[in-house]
Amino acid sequence: MRNNYEIIPLALICVKGQWWSRAVLYQIDRINTNKDSKEYLDQVQRIADDHFLKVALYKLYQWLKELDKYVEEAKEYLDELNKIYNIKLLRDASEHEIEYYKNKGNKQNKFINSDFNQSINLPLIIDGVYYISGKVNISDLEVLIKKINESLEKFQFTAKFESISLLNDLLKENIV
Repeated sequence: MRNNYEIIPLALICVKGQWWSRAVLYQIDRINTNKDSKEYLDQVQRIADDHFLKVALYKLYQWLKELDKYVEEAKEYLDELNKIYNIKLLRDASEHEIEYYKNKGNKQNKFINSDFNQSINLPLIIDGVYYISGKVNISDLEVLIKKINESLEKFQFTAKFESISLLNDLLKENIV
């Protein structure tokens, strides 16, 4: 950290974003490949895949928040993800499942999916469509994540003015 700026190189942010977007796509592929099998319907593997999907999605979300400090396009991705559902809540409810079942969750009032009267930790398959937490259509999510991943791979962004002035300040510093 220099002059109270916390800097993560843009290239690292993009690479981490690519890795986590691919992890999300990998989990989506696992789910889509297995969702119609009898074994998958017993929920053990389905719940595990759903949990890892939420973790990967939240990690991608965190890296996009870092990217948002530097480039204009990141806000659009974050907005689109937020329209789908509260990504942090999905991850938190999954990571802190015991606390939520004890009614001690951070957003306890959002833990029950009122549409199906079950916890948002449980994925649903309705008419062949997989829904994370009974809320997020996995096919819609896949389209969005592919778009984000493609953008991260191309590495063509519009720099925010604030990030340009930050870089200028850093370039003026004496490096010891």
